[in-house]
Amino acid sequence: MYDYLLVVGPGRSGSEFLYRLLREHPSFVFPEIKERRYYRSPRAFRRALKRLDGRGQILCDVANLAYADAKLSRSVDALREEGFGVLLVALLRDHRDRAISMMQFRRSRAELSALLGARRLEEAVVRDRLTPERLADIFKIDADVLTLSFSALTEDTGAVMDVLPSLCGAPKFDRTPRQAVNRAVRARSLWLSAFGRWCGVALRRLGLRRLLQRIKENKAVHRAFFVPLADDAERPRLSEESLEILDASAVECRRIVENTSRRVSEGIYLRKIGQPDEAISDCRALPRATP
Repeated sequence: MYDYLLVVGPGRSGSEFLYRLLREHPSFVFPEIKERRYYRSPRAFRRALKRLDGRGQILCDVANLAYADAKLSRSVDALREEGFGVLLVALLRDHRDRAISMMQFRRSRAELSALLGARRLEEAVVRDRLTPERLADIFKIDADVLTLSFSALTEDTGAVMDVLPSLCGAPKFDRTPRQAVNRAVRARSLWLSAFGRWCGVALRRLGLRRLLQRIKENKAVHRAFFVPLADDAERPRLSEESLEILDASAVECRRIVENTSRRVSEGIYLRKIGQPDEAISDCRALPRATP
């Protein structure tokens, strides 16, 4: 039985979609703030878990940036040493599609890398990709790892919603929830989007995270800042060099999953603690893709 379900991202791989789905199940409990990162604070984790005692619920945390967090492994190990059951959920999306989606996202939010030009934005997105080394580090953590492909999550949602509750000892969904995946948008105004982003930074610094989360989820606010992309003409283009790097990383990431995990269903893999050491050794032996 698990006490903690930690979705380690990366972003633009279906984390928001999974977050919305699991919030509809009474056995999966999320904090009011989407990325609470309980693994970074064992004290906060124990305090939150204590509120669930005797209710048969699982504390969930969607932490998009955890896949690149140097403290992830040490923090999860500390929780497990205290007797807590942790299930990591790694999301895997086609590296090309994720890079393009991330470029669109950063443009819509007027992030610095987007404001510096298309080339700098492309370099930043490729640099922040899910590398084989980062994925291997997740699989080396002493915890069960469930890998969900983006296609399984969005196209075969029913299978995912069967596997996750069953794995966590929770009742199945009485229905298969369907919600739209976050669609790519563009900013109505770069200046307005930049202003909104810095307001969000200010609210976070002031500790008003719950207010920030409510604002982010407000549809009226979303419509005020963003409009849907018109057509494929607004879709970013990637250079051949970037495509080679992304494709090489994608091949190696798939190899890590297949070498360390059991295939549960199409696009769904489970790695249990106690997997043979040879499979983990394969992760260490993988060559590095050029950044």
